[in-house]
Amino acid sequence: MIELYLPIPHLWIIYGAIALVIEMVIGFAIEIGRGVLALSNLSRVLPIKGPTRNWGSAGAFIAGLITAFLYPFYGAPMTSCHTQSIYLRRPRVKAVAHALVWWGFVFAAISTVLGFIYDEWVPSDVPGLVAFIPGGKLGPMGPYAVIGTGAVGGVLIIVGFILMMIARWQGTRPVGEPAVTDFFLWTAFFVSLSGFALMGIELTMPLNYYALATAFTVHIFLVAMMFATMPWTKFGHAIYMYIWQLYDRYRTWKGVEPRLLGPWSGELAERALESHVPSHPKKHS
Repeated sequence: MIELYLPIPHLWIIYGAIALVIEMVIGFAIEIGRGVLALSNLSRVLPIKGPTRNWGSAGAFIAGLITAFLYPFYGAPMTSCHTQSIYLRRPRVKAVAHALVWWGFVFAAISTVLGFIYDEWVPSDVPGLVAFIPGGKLGPMGPYAVIGTGAVGGVLIIVGFILMMIARWQGTRPVGEPAVTDFFLWTAFFVSLSGFALMGIELTMPLNYYALATAFTVHIFLVAMMFATMPWTKFGHAIYMYIWQLYDRYRTWKGVEPRLLGPWSGELAERALESHVPSHPKKHS
């Protein structure tokens, strides 16, 4: 059985996780209110026509909820947010990078949830260290499930991040150009690296308090930073897209209004504005 050690009490981890969840809920509520939900006002400016149905409210809502839940499997991250344009029309490397980071985070999240719920904490004779068995309550294979899914997620995130930087070098955007949304990519990358470093120390020198404390402190700081800033980074797309898909499909299938394809930009948006808002100045020939 795999037994690991951490230089922090179990209750501290629980309290910290609760505080992070509360902060994230507040942050997402603010950003969703400011962003995605405000898109409903687009119908007054860009009433783009699209296919509608005449389902009942309950049927349309259930169908929209199912579609939104399944969207990451049949659409995201191979489509871009809100525009529903095929993401593979962009550089192939960037599309693959998005997919790797997305599914890497999914595997890492599964590992974290399994560990948080099913870890088995046992008394430790080592001063300053708390012993625990990751996924111990799941049986003999529990630790391997927790560590294995986490390792797979970390590898996918690291590879995806590297491919994303390669895409930047190809000219989609300068690597050094600052972007708030990229903060999630960078923190996820360093969380993965620090996680592997912590795993290495746990497996090679489990009783070295100072090495464990340093590695764990760096790792948990990066994890907390990543989760605390999620509502304002690229990770927000994973939440906002669910809401947008639910809203879009519900309104479409219920037949309340024409389907909205999203906050368009460029020539297509200009043409739509000209056709529905005569006073809008023309910007194309």
